[in-house]
Amino acid sequence: VTSLIESKYENEAIPDELIPEDFSPSVYRVLSNPRPKWRGRLHRIAGPLTLIAGVFLALSAPAGRERIGTAIFTAGAFAMFATSGLVHLRRWKISLLEILFRLDHAAIFLMIASGASSLALIAMDGTPAKVMLWSVWAGAGIGILLRVLPFHPPKGLMNTLFITLGCLPLVVAPSLFRAIDIFPALFIVLEGIFYVGGALMLGAQWPKLKPKVFGYHEVWHSLVVLAVAAHFGAVVLILHY
Repeated sequence: VTSLIESKYENEAIPDELIPEDFSPSVYRVLSNPRPKWRGRLHRIAGPLTLIAGVFLALSAPAGRERIGTAIFTAGAFAMFATSGLVHLRRWKISLLEILFRLDHAAIFLMIASGASSLALIAMDGTPAKVMLWSVWAGAGIGILLRVLPFHPPKGLMNTLFITLGCLPLVVAPSLFRAIDIFPALFIVLEGIFYVGGALMLGAQWPKLKPKVFGYHEVWHSLVVLAVAAHFGAVVLILHY
C-alpha cells in the first residue's frame, strides 16, 4: 500500500487518510504538501560553494585556533547543506525519508555548534570561550541524541531546540562583542535574525508563495543560506580586517 501511495503522489500532497501514522511530524509535513520544483536546490548549490570558500578561508587563516575554528565551521556548514540537499533531492520511500530527516536534524545541530565554535576559537579565549564551546556542544549532543533514539519528538520540539541552541551563545555575547569590531558584530546579528526568523516561518509554515514551485520551506532554505553567508562574512572580517 505504501509503495502505491508513493508512486501515485510522487510530487503531490498525499491525503491525510493515506499517510501512515507512525512517522514523525517532519515526514508528515513533507508528505501532506506538494513537492515544490525548487525543493532542496538552494542547499545543493550552497554545499559545494561553502566547501570551496571554506577551504580557501581556512588556508588563509593563521595556523592554530583560527584555522581549526574556520575548518570546523566549514565542515559543519557543508554537512548541513549536503544532508539537506540529499533529503530534498526527491520524494524518497517513506521509511527512508524518516531516517534522512533524523540525519538532517542532527546535521543542523552540528552546524549550530560548529558556527559557535568558530567564534569561540577565532575571536575569544579564556573562560568565555570555554563556556561557549562546552554549552553548544552539550546542547548539540542532547539534540542529536533525541534524533537517534527510537521515538518521535513532539511537533515543534525540534524547532524549539534549534532556536534554544542557537541562542546559547548569548550567555557570552558581551565578551564576544568586546573582542570584535562593529562590522563583524553586525554580520553576527544578521545571522541570528536570519536563523530565528526563518525557524519561526518554518514552524508557522509561512509564507505559502507558490507551493508547487517555491514554498515556505524554500524561504527557510534561503534564509539559512543567507545566515551562513553572514557568518562567513563575520569570520573573514575578524580574521583579516
